[in-house]
Amino acid sequence: MYAPLQSGLAFGLIFFACLGLANTVEAETSLVEIGRRIYEDGVLPGGDPLVAMRPEGFLMKGEYAACVICHRRSGMGSVEGNVSNTVLIPPIAGTTLFAGARFSTVPLDPSHHYIPNAAWERALTRGAYDMLSLSRALRDGVDPDGRQLVAPMPRYDLDDVAFEALGAYLSQLNSEPDPGVESDFLHLATVVTDDARPGHVEAVLGVLREWSDFARGSGMPWRLHVWELSGAAETWMSQLENYYRKRPVFALLSGVGAAEWGPVHRYCEQNRIPCVLPSVEVAPFVGDDWYSVYYSPGVGLEVGILSEFLSEGSVPLGGDASIIQLYSDESGRYAAGRLSEKLQRDGVAVNRRRFHTISPRATMKGVSAADVLVLWMRPDEIMQLVTELPEPPVSYVFVSALLAAPEELQLPEAWKHRVRFVSLFDDLGLQGELARLRLEQWLDGAGQTGPPYRRLQADAYAAGNLFNDALGKIRKQEIRRPVVPLNREHVLETLEKLIYKYSDSTNLINIESHVAWYGRMSLGARQRVAVRGGTILRYATTGSEKLVPVSNRIVP
Repeated sequence: MYAPLQSGLAFGLIFFACLGLANTVEAETSLVEIGRRIYEDGVLPGGDPLVAMRPEGFLMKGEYAACVICHRRSGMGSVEGNVSNTVLIPPIAGTTLFAGARFSTVPLDPSHHYIPNAAWERALTRGAYDMLSLSRALRDGVDPDGRQLVAPMPRYDLDDVAFEALGAYLSQLNSEPDPGVESDFLHLATVVTDDARPGHVEAVLGVLREWSDFARGSGMPWRLHVWELSGAAETWMSQLENYYRKRPVFALLSGVGAAEWGPVHRYCEQNRIPCVLPSVEVAPFVGDDWYSVYYSPGVGLEVGILSEFLSEGSVPLGGDASIIQLYSDESGRYAAGRLSEKLQRDGVAVNRRRFHTISPRATMKGVSAADVLVLWMRPDEIMQLVTELPEPPVSYVFVSALLAAPEELQLPEAWKHRVRFVSLFDDLGLQGELARLRLEQWLDGAGQTGPPYRRLQADAYAAGNLFNDALGKIRKQEIRRPVVPLNREHVLETLEKLIYKYSDSTNLINIESHVAWYGRMSLGARQRVAVRGGTILRYATTGSEKLVPVSNRIVP
């Protein structure tokens, strides 16, 4: 007669125990989230802005006082300044913060390690923090060994609730490997959308598969997974979720698309998954997004370059002249629409037409010699137009170098004389030549010399090289700090320092650069598009394939 009562009592005890455990987990998760808002956003538990005082005596509030400004999202810190005045922002992720620095218990030999100043030496030799010493560091500016912390480390106005939340967040920060990291493999994916041109897909995948076969920057081989997206773009998010559910990956590397990449971008931002240097023709608006990194905005940047070039009066536009734009697909339609908006605001007559392969000559009906022709078209379509019209009916023809690479065109002399390329690929000097020779040697050794899509192959090659280099640099840091699980944010922050290139003078040439065509590129903490300018190019002579600049570099 007591069995039902005993069973019910046991069930009740288990129920309340599980409920208590669930409440504990929820409370811990909530505490970590409150700590994240302090760390990343500079917002205290009650919603007030975080307040901090720099050693120099000035106040910082809100986002400007947030830890992430210096210690970064990964908690792995950064290095600022030049060789003679270097500031080390030490890592504060839990696995490094609550352990002694690399040389806390062994001698630090200055002849073997770069130590530019006393603050750097203290960061490499300090003892381990605990919650009490962390509280003193944040509130009073004293490290675990009782030494005063120097600028730029501020002193924070934190009550006990805020400190507990921030401590909970730091304790778990970078404490576990991110999804996709296994003991034997690093799982990566590359995304292919169904609006990408078939030849482009094979060009990119061939290079990425080769990288996957031999890349060892992280100390483990890559496993590359190809995620193909098809059907309506509205379904792509769910397709990506299904792919990820079956096989979580550390990052999306390279990839290829055309006019639609927004769902991929949103998926990466919402799930905090790096999307590194895809080859797309229309990049989404980045704004304050952080996890997606692009070479350029795509044809939208070409629009800005051409609009500014035309507004400078570099091309004579008579009273009856019009800008005649021809496009053939969604990427071209997008570019033609953007250019029309810009030019019409300046009172320029603009005409947009879809190119019809059945009747190219009819597409050009009504075009006069005073007009300017802009082609947002593919190489085969341009060659079809050239075949129909061996002598162009206008004096100036502008061609998108992103949609129709010059090396994919075989133009007759009459067209070469009039064609100008709107190009983001403006490294025409020694640095670019060396990088292209290196690319050719690598492609030849990899057996990837077949397709003619060199610029796409160059993008995929540089993405693989830069990503592998970032992993390698993170691994090398372990000689100066405790080993930390591989972290997505740390890789992106490392890429910020690796993705740079300047081609303005021979003094700035980097002979080790693996970026073959872009002349200038850089990233930053809040900068996720590397290329922000380009040049108008023409053929050096009608009998040559060499290109020379018509304009200075234009940054719209």
